[in-house]
Amino acid sequence: MKNSPPKLIGIAANGDKPESRARLLDLLKLLKRRRIAVALDLEAANIVGRPNAAQPLATIGRRADLVVVLGGDGTILRVVRELAGTAAPILGVNLGNLGFLTSVRCEEMTASIHEILAGRYQISERHMIEATLVRAGRKLQTHRALNDAVISRSTFSRIVRLRIELDGELLTEYVCDGMIFATATGSTAYSLSAGGPILLPSTRAFVVTPICPHALSDRSVIAGRDSVARCSVASAAGELLLTVDGQVQVHMQVGDEIEVKRTAKPVRLMTPQGHSFFEVLRQKLKWSGCNV
Repeated sequence: MKNSPPKLIGIAANGDKPESRARLLDLLKLLKRRRIAVALDLEAANIVGRPNAAQPLATIGRRADLVVVLGGDGTILRVVRELAGTAAPILGVNLGNLGFLTSVRCEEMTASIHEILAGRYQISERHMIEATLVRAGRKLQTHRALNDAVISRSTFSRIVRLRIELDGELLTEYVCDGMIFATATGSTAYSLSAGGPILLPSTRAFVVTPICPHALSDRSVIAGRDSVARCSVASAAGELLLTVDGQVQVHMQVGDEIEVKRTAKPVRLMTPQGHSFFEVLRQKLKWSGCNV
């Protein structure tokens, strides 16, 4: 069964990528031939010399049937944050190196867009987390993450003590370099390099992974779909930072608490039909295939 083809397509781009201009012009020509309406974010509009045509991504997300993102995984993370929870699906065209979130290689863009305009695509719903900084009982700020929220020490800080509670019950107090709260999507990022598990993208859970814990028995914990994790800074010698999706940084201090839970609304990533998470995983992690 075919899906409904998009009628209005938003476009976001990373102007720092050398291929962005050529790919963006190719995409605009293709959509013009197919008589598809287009809305450009600020970076995309600047790339083609049309800054007055730019629209905020939150506005684009409310109007568009699809948002095409030209860039890498970092661009996807930025766009997701700026879309502010709108329901428009996102198609990532990979102009970067890693590409866990960008499902289409740049050389496949034209063929993939034709498939999508024909209604041949699939939607992968990815759940996010929100991290709220609490200081002296007051909620100061909240940030949403598609990959992870990380508490880490600065370059010259010593180890920290982080007390973790899950659903109101004490888990343990970690002596470590920091803590990672990762979504299922982010489980293949920093959390994986710190020894955390891989979760399937559809998993409605998040992972709590200590960074370089001093006790060998300290391991990652998978929190439930409705779990609330609270991480309080028991002690620290030096500066602490909360970093959200590698792009937003918040300074922390002893006594601060981070409350983490899964968001209600998922992010919808569009992929061409036949796109396989396991194929991407094998490729990116350099796992061997199975010969049958």
